[in-house]
Amino acid sequence: MAVSSPTGFQSTFQVTLPEGPSKSTYHARRAHKKSRNGCIVCKMRRVKCDERRPGCQRCENYGASCVYPPPPSSNSSKTVSPTSSRTLGNSPGTLNVDSRSGTDPGRTLLYLSNAQMARQIRDAVGSDLAFAPRMMGDFNAVLNMAVGSFNLFINDSMKTVGSPRIQTVMRREMIHVAFDNPYLMYTLLGCGILHMNRLSPTPPNESRQLAEAYFWQRALRLYSKALQQQVNENNVSALISACMLMGITSLAPQQFSIRDSWVFTGRSSDLNWLAIQGGLATILKVAAKYVPGSIWGEPFSHSHQEECKLFRYEIDRGREGLHFGLADLCGITDDTTEQTNLYWYSIKLLTPYLALPATEQNAALCATWIGRIEPSFVNICRDRDPRALVILAWWMGLMCSLSQWQQWVEGRVRQECIAVCIYLEGLGDEDILPFLEYPATAAGYVLQHDYTYGGTPLGPV
Repeated sequence: MAVSSPTGFQSTFQVTLPEGPSKSTYHARRAHKKSRNGCIVCKMRRVKCDERRPGCQRCENYGASCVYPPPPSSNSSKTVSPTSSRTLGNSPGTLNVDSRSGTDPGRTLLYLSNAQMARQIRDAVGSDLAFAPRMMGDFNAVLNMAVGSFNLFINDSMKTVGSPRIQTVMRREMIHVAFDNPYLMYTLLGCGILHMNRLSPTPPNESRQLAEAYFWQRALRLYSKALQQQVNENNVSALISACMLMGITSLAPQQFSIRDSWVFTGRSSDLNWLAIQGGLATILKVAAKYVPGSIWGEPFSHSHQEECKLFRYEIDRGREGLHFGLADLCGITDDTTEQTNLYWYSIKLLTPYLALPATEQNAALCATWIGRIEPSFVNICRDRDPRALVILAWWMGLMCSLSQWQQWVEGRVRQECIAVCIYLEGLGDEDILPFLEYPATAAGYVLQHDYTYGGTPLGPV
């Protein structure tokens, strides 16, 4: 993807072609045997396997452990559903990576030991890991942390990301893309070790904290470099995958308190955690023609069909389908459109979420609101516009009520929600105060007074 600078310069790859016609001698292609029963490692690395057993020549030369798929049988053909691995592995020391049966043999169900997974990660980013800060330990210690992080992401962290279809693609396809794209591999490692550090923050583990910083630093640097390339069918899956996961760092910082909220610091940059969540929408616009052929084509298409029913995109004006109280607060009439009112679109997207039953699947769906809102709405939130803050607080309150399925809420969102409620209550605006009861209660904050709207408390429905 070409990136424009303020002067309009675009960086692209250039290839110098030879001048004049080139002459080449035709050579008949030698017949060769296709590798149909090659080892799993060669298939993942997309190289031809000589099928030598117990270990092929390529794996021996590369120093990798050769792994062949099990022979077909009633036992070995058994598949595992994406939701069957609910812990760090179905058996100690293994990482379960499943895929649809009947597809590429390299994507069938694998049971990789920690040693085999270490070799896969070493193949992807090993030379880079060798330059990790020495305070993290020696190379083997760093590699062990990487394996543990990857394991935790696949078997636990992934369950909080997106819909079941999205999770299935992550488990079956995305991890294979990560083996060939270091920035995506580092992103997965960063997500996993972030989850690990937040699960057991005390006593502080300095090596793991350094590993988290290092994995994310490498992920962001390599991802920025990848964005300098033209997006195409070969890199679109990796770019989208990384972008979907990048925002987790800002939503689950290592330390955050209510007083750190931008509504109290006055620094607009402290709201960047919200702004960067819209990065995926930008990637999708640029890569639109390549998305259908990517690993995300089918799940995104299905999600769009469901969203059309939920959000009723055919309605482009007025109050229909909008929460009546929020519509009143923001001055929305039957003639209001997205162009005439900066609050309209955000309320339109939020209202259906407020009516959904509290389930694990709906919790993941509600989390996507911050990736859908427009930059113009984020900007008025930066300016601490009271009505924009109410809308944001209602989404944060909703996520607090669903936090049992979205644990990252505890990293920042709950404290931000309380901060916004305290800030707005302090303004004393009688039009705003009745709208604070719902988010404050959901976040666990007790308001100084009971406020009602037209004699009744306001809620999601």
